[in-house]
Amino acid sequence: MKFFRKKNARPTKPSSRTAQSNSEQSFYSQHVGETPLDEYSAGPVGYQTHRTSRHSPARRRESSNRASSWAIALLLLRTGLIIALLVGGFVVLKLVLERAAKPTEKQQQKWEANATRMDSGAASVAETVPSELVVSAALIGQRLEQWEQTERHLRSAEALTRRGINEEAAQRLEQALRLTPNNQEAQQMLADIYMQQGRYAEAVPLCIHLLDQDSRQPELQMNLLRALQASGQIEAGLALADRILLNQPNNQAVLAIAAAGQIKQGNQAAALSLFERILANDPKNKDALAGCAKGYLEQKDTQKAIPYYLELARLDSKPEHYQALARCYAQQNEAGKAVVLMGQAASLFSEAAVSPWLKDTVFDPIRETVEFRSFADRVVGVETRRAIEAINKREAEKTTPAALGGEMALPKADLEALRPKK
Repeated sequence: MKFFRKKNARPTKPSSRTAQSNSEQSFYSQHVGETPLDEYSAGPVGYQTHRTSRHSPARRRESSNRASSWAIALLLLRTGLIIALLVGGFVVLKLVLERAAKPTEKQQQKWEANATRMDSGAASVAETVPSELVVSAALIGQRLEQWEQTERHLRSAEALTRRGINEEAAQRLEQALRLTPNNQEAQQMLADIYMQQGRYAEAVPLCIHLLDQDSRQPELQMNLLRALQASGQIEAGLALADRILLNQPNNQAVLAIAAAGQIKQGNQAAALSLFERILANDPKNKDALAGCAKGYLEQKDTQKAIPYYLELARLDSKPEHYQALARCYAQQNEAGKAVVLMGQAASLFSEAAVSPWLKDTVFDPIRETVEFRSFADRVVGVETRRAIEAINKREAEKTTPAALGGEMALPKADLEALRPKK
């Protein structure tokens, strides 16, 4: 039983325990106020305590989150400034919008004029509106008879128009309009007949009535414009032309009619501007070229008139274009160019067509030049040229104060010499 005997517990050596604790202390660093973990596991006395890590929030220094009075005052000041800026901006924006919405003096006058015109138009419409009809069987029967007669007149007028008998067709249409004054077909046919016959003053009210019923008819507006222009109602025609040009600024026909109206009104500058607008879209428009050339010639601006006459002579070779060019160069004292143009006209047409030009007083500035005299001698002869110079000299003497007292008769021999050679 010796082998199974209980061994006596050997006491632990203090030196080994101390060495073990020292090795563990070298592995785990010990801080002030902390107790190593081995004291709780290996120590003879066991006790329990709550340890706190030095990185836990409980060991951190408490900081206050309360704002200072200065920060609160600054925040309140910023809030007040923001509110003041918003209120001020709203007030300024409101004033600007009210100022922009307020009409100007010209707009106010225009609105007042439109209001007056609308009131007068409403009054006229109220006057023209018929009183309320009392519908009855007799009324319906009467209207049916009128409508049937109107239809017969219209068909008869159409047949007469196809045959070219416009006078009788106009009479039938007038009878149809007496029965039904607002019949659009009869008004349109009668207006066309009046325009063909040149009865423009009578066509104007018909065109206006048709446009009252339907104003979106460009052809009818053009007929009204031509009728106003041809009947002498220039101001009304210009007003209508200006309104059409707002929507159709490049309408060549309207521009030409408006330019002709401006010429009749004596507004040469406005007419030239309209002709230039035509040429901007159609540089070869002969009417616009002639209008610009005549306009500048009437203003005695021959330098600007010459290019238009040159283009006219190139596009449409006529004697009057060469004559106008020769006159322009004569007024500029350019005898060589004037004589060249007259020579071209003589070769293109005939010397007989050019010879009457030589007695025109507009050639007096170059009449004494060698070029003009040689050309006149070649075209009409020396005797005729001398006769022309004598006549022009006597005409000039008539305008002097010494010759105003008596009359001067022209000798027949000089007049006979003016006849061109065959």
